[in-house]
Amino acid sequence: MAFKGKVAIVTGGARGIGRAYSTALLNEGGKVCVCDINEDIAEEFLSGLSENVKGNAIFQKCDVAVYNDLKDAFEIAVRNFGRLDLVVNNAAILDESKLVKTIEVNFIAVAKSIHLAFQYMGLDKGGKGGSIVNTSSIAGHTANPLCPIYTATKHAVIGLTKSYGSDYHLKKSGIKVYAICPGQVNTPLCQDFIYRCIDAEEGKKYVGKLPWTPAEDLGKGLIKLLEDGKNGSVVQIDENGFNYV
Repeated sequence: MAFKGKVAIVTGGARGIGRAYSTALLNEGGKVCVCDINEDIAEEFLSGLSENVKGNAIFQKCDVAVYNDLKDAFEIAVRNFGRLDLVVNNAAILDESKLVKTIEVNFIAVAKSIHLAFQYMGLDKGGKGGSIVNTSSIAGHTANPLCPIYTATKHAVIGLTKSYGSDYHLKKSGIKVYAICPGQVNTPLCQDFIYRCIDAEEGKKYVGKLPWTPAEDLGKGLIKLLEDGKNGSVVQIDENGFNYV
């Protein structure tokens, strides 16, 4: 995939893994609609961009659990940049005390965003094709008794990815679908794990055993996946590098 001039939407794109994705795409010459619920963090991110890429980034406040917010993000991206080539569904929460909200943000919002992406980019809908990348997790293909709801949503994201990332959908739409499973990255989600899982004491032990993966590795991995990945691919990016699973 040649990135120069291509337009991406990145949800949860102002901090953590999403910021790494947004930065990597901008550095490759892409244009990014940074979607995030936190305006202050997004403003800090965009204002700190280098002058040579600053004009290629816009911010759209977006709660992915609100369908109209999601749809507005697609409209704004196309209105500002004239096209849409890539949707990165990255926004997520981990809070085992908020069962419904976790499912809404981590799964239902991803499903709705995929539907919008097919509407806006699909060849069969008058679009030019494109790519969708969904952020799952290492928890998306393993069990984690400390965060079962979060884990289930990330399993579901992989199921969505493999199902939409099929020849059936690709032939109709011209859209490739991938998923990235990060290891433990130094983000607010991972930092707050011990307070949001079902057992803080066990959560502290669990987090203490895991090696950290730099967020920048996820940005590099996104570019590599878009360049080399086969439709429907799921890749894990952790301390062991970039590996298909």
